[in-house]
Amino acid sequence: MTSPRDKSDIFYSPDVVRKGNINRPSVVDLFCGAGGLSLGFATAGCTIIGAVDLDEVAGETYRTNISSIQSDSPINLFFGENGNIENLNFQHVNGDIAVDLLIGGPPCQGFSKLGRAKLDSLSDEGFKGDPRNTLYRRFVDAVRFWKPQAFLMENVIGMLSVGGRNVAEEAAGELADCGYNVGYAVLNAVWYGVPQLRERLFFLGYRQDLNIHPEMPIVSHNYNVPRGYIQDFSNCSEVQLPLPLFNGLSSSRKIRLVSSSHGLPAVTVADALSDLPAIISHLNSEGHSGHESRPPILEYRGEPATGYTLMRNWPGLTPGKIEDHEIRLTPRDYETFRQMKSGDRYPEALKISEQRFQTELQKSQSSGKVHIDGSSEWEEFRRRFIPPYPVNMFLDKWRKLDPGRPSWTVTAHLAKDSYSHIHYDSLQARAISIREAARLQSFPDSFRFYGNMGDRFRQIGNAVPPLVSWAIASMIIQKLGYHAQVPPWSVGESLSPDSDKTVTKPKNR
Repeated sequence: MTSPRDKSDIFYSPDVVRKGNINRPSVVDLFCGAGGLSLGFATAGCTIIGAVDLDEVAGETYRTNISSIQSDSPINLFFGENGNIENLNFQHVNGDIAVDLLIGGPPCQGFSKLGRAKLDSLSDEGFKGDPRNTLYRRFVDAVRFWKPQAFLMENVIGMLSVGGRNVAEEAAGELADCGYNVGYAVLNAVWYGVPQLRERLFFLGYRQDLNIHPEMPIVSHNYNVPRGYIQDFSNCSEVQLPLPLFNGLSSSRKIRLVSSSHGLPAVTVADALSDLPAIISHLNSEGHSGHESRPPILEYRGEPATGYTLMRNWPGLTPGKIEDHEIRLTPRDYETFRQMKSGDRYPEALKISEQRFQTELQKSQSSGKVHIDGSSEWEEFRRRFIPPYPVNMFLDKWRKLDPGRPSWTVTAHLAKDSYSHIHYDSLQARAISIREAARLQSFPDSFRFYGNMGDRFRQIGNAVPPLVSWAIASMIIQKLGYHAQVPPWSVGESLSPDSDKTVTKPKNR
């Protein structure tokens, strides 16, 4: 952990002053990806002045969508090699405009359960050797350089326990040493109107001279998460590691969540997807694998569910028709998809595939064909029905969505295959489309993704759900004394559990 710096170096320098819209806080987004965080902050009432990411294709998605939301305020964009955070000159990002808010989600695969399994069996050497595990420190460097009024950093909950270490508490300590009141919490996207169980760790800090205590927005949607997810992070003793705060007080930095007094029901998969057009053309195709060519722009097939109308009418984005409603072609598995029940996983899919194989084998033999068990012909025939993955290693590789519940986590692995999210409608017998994955992440239909199919799925899976970032952004800028455009379900109720404690905008930010 870095040592506290001299007080004159910690607090914000008055030499850099705001030159843009004084009523809209300025934001820099590091590791911005496709723009899930930026979309929420721009919608809430911020002006994005800079965005940085190494992924050039995601940068094209960001450039097209986020720039269109604030066409009157150009964004300094650094993508591809220019967005290499290790070599980035922070001064080039904001020029002479003060950075009011710093946001970002440093790459997190090294902290994820999947990533850690590949790091020398969780050895300390393997963990330290993965460069992704140190990128969050560049975010800390940026906080120290810009000294924004507030910051928000997102990461995976794997930071809470890495080889017996609470790296999250260490990171919070480093951020606090920059002169900030810092807290962190595990938020589940389903609690903020996203039709998905998605746990992520959020670090929130306010500059100490503002005297604001970190909080997270009031939970707006009620849902008791199933076993395996964190219901009440503030009571998780196994990750509670109180350490001295910057001001010398001893306290845990974990933030306790507060639920709305009139919480809404969780948004379900059917709420999110039911108004999108059915896709059945693949069932009449020639049987080749791959993916459909980019389909035409489509019309909706019905009215949206009451709780998810935002996907068609997002503030600041022009309502449009449906793009990116594109799927992978997996003809071997259509009939298996059809026979699977909601909630079925790979073991059930494998049983169905085996039954299909045995049925078709008997038909073939009855017609006079000979298939010798174990022969190359038999193996080839078997591959037409049965996937090659061992059942004991791929329990969740296949899973059929339940229309009456939120989805499980949408991940970047969708870039490789989509079997983890099989559409609940058996008549369509397919995995979800790019647009459906975006819906499950709360990206509006007007938000267009660029790149090949894998690129687009990866961008979606890596993003912070815009509805989550919108809720957090609204609360932050209200705390800082700005006007916020809040999510529609929050009208009439403050997003902050401690709504009276806001501050007047500082003269020099």
